[in-house]
Amino acid sequence: MIKRIIFDIDNTLLDFPKQYEEGYKSVLDKFNVNKTGKELYKVIGKYETDGIYNLYNKEKMLELINNEFNTNLNMDFFEEYLNMLNNLEVHVSDSLKDTLKYLSEKYELVTLSNWFTDSQIERLKRAGILKYFTKVYGTDIVPMKPKKESFLSVIDNLETKECVMIGDNLEVDIKIPYELGFNVYHLNKFGSTKYPTIRKIEDLKEML
Repeated sequence: MIKRIIFDIDNTLLDFPKQYEEGYKSVLDKFNVNKTGKELYKVIGKYETDGIYNLYNKEKMLELINNEFNTNLNMDFFEEYLNMLNNLEVHVSDSLKDTLKYLSEKYELVTLSNWFTDSQIERLKRAGILKYFTKVYGTDIVPMKPKKESFLSVIDNLETKECVMIGDNLEVDIKIPYELGFNVYHLNKFGSTKYPTIRKIEDLKEML
């Protein structure tokens, strides 16, 4: 029996706004860093894919940015960066809201994402969907996906078979929980894989 549904956030519940790249660039310009928004985005991604970090940590991420850009930025830069992200407009459809409301009346909904918890709470709040989730897990408080400890950290005293993991990234969100015995749905707008697949979150009304 399914009791808890675990959602990834970025590109699953929330799409990246078009303003992201402009926002990244605005922060870089404010601190006189001659880099593009894409370059900053790539460095942030490197923190996760390097495989040497267990948790998201502001100081370590800032250190990586400084190393990659050969700069000497202080924490003011990183806080400005987070503030920019948190204040971007995030729009979600009424049908997505209706689906989350429907699911929240049947199951406990939580989120698990590779980012800072407070930042994701703010973004979900701005999107008008935070109220549907009982807990927001960021990887400053639980290990980063796809470490198996990440998924096992968010099920409390439930069994994996009582939980569903939903995400857009096959490697990060789906493969490991599937191996651990979770129910999974790969959000894939363009095709299907060997894993259970949905094209949109609204499909879960028929699946669960």
